[in-house]
Amino acid sequence: MSIPVVSSAAATAAALVDAAALIEESGAAGLTVTCYCDHVSILVSTNAGDAACRAGIVAALGELAGAARCRQADTAGDRPAAWLDAAGRAGGTLVEITTPLAVRAVPGGTLAAGPDGQQAVIAAGQQPPPGWRWVTELDAGPGGQEAA
Repeated sequence: MSIPVVSSAAATAAALVDAAALIEESGAAGLTVTCYCDHVSILVSTNAGDAACRAGIVAALGELAGAARCRQADTAGDRPAAWLDAAGRAGGTLVEITTPLAVRAVPGGTLAAGPDGQQAVIAAGQQPPPGWRWVTELDAGPGGQEAA
């Protein structure tokens, strides 16, 4: 019995075909696709629209890929960052979908929100408490106003 060997180029091309089918089914535009031999990364760029529009694209692509959920991920430090991500499969290929989110900076630091929705200013270079996340452009502003 022989085991077929698939080259890296063939695996990358197959991943690209799987991603192309997913993107065509979604009808999404404004995407940057990076193919690897074992997975595809799809970035919903800021050219695709405002944060709400991009979040909708991540959710739609994630749903088509069978993602269990779309979630916000964060990093802290000198330059806090946040993004939405979802992971699933297109054909036989693992697909990771992300879009960046602008983190709300305020005088004295960056806004973070706790699990109960309470917000606090976190000084530059500091970490938010465990379980907290950065407040982003997707969050309602003060008084429940939609973020600008």
